[in-house]
Amino acid sequence: MGNYVLPTGVLEKAPRAVSAVINLVNLVRKAQDVEVEVWDLSSFSNPVKLPVLTGNNIPVIFPYRLPPVTFAEMYASLTGVLFYEIRIIHLKARRIIANCFGRSITSVAQEGNTVLDQQLIKIDLNCSC
Repeated sequence: MGNYVLPTGVLEKAPRAVSAVINLVNLVRKAQDVEVEVWDLSSFSNPVKLPVLTGNNIPVIFPYRLPPVTFAEMYASLTGVLFYEIRIIHLKARRIIANCFGRSITSVAQEGNTVLDQQLIKIDLNCSC
């Protein structure tokens, strides 16, 4: 069984957004590995992978083992970023829900930077396209 990549597509940062937030929920009674990537696409030709953090600015080590029936929140700073993309990577046996959004300094979700789980398009990493 291979992996899926669930990208948000290119998002234009909302004017007051300071971070990209990824909320993950494991729906099953078994721990699942997940990876999260946030890419700064502002240069148009040289994407830069941004550090993904959790808690009080603690770097996340991937793959991240999401415990059973658990919620986790991760984020990346969008300082100096104009365009970005979030990618969630996990096994095809999909039992994780992921929602992504931009957040302001006052912790308010930024309209226009929200991508809900059902809006993420699965891309098969093992495709020989």
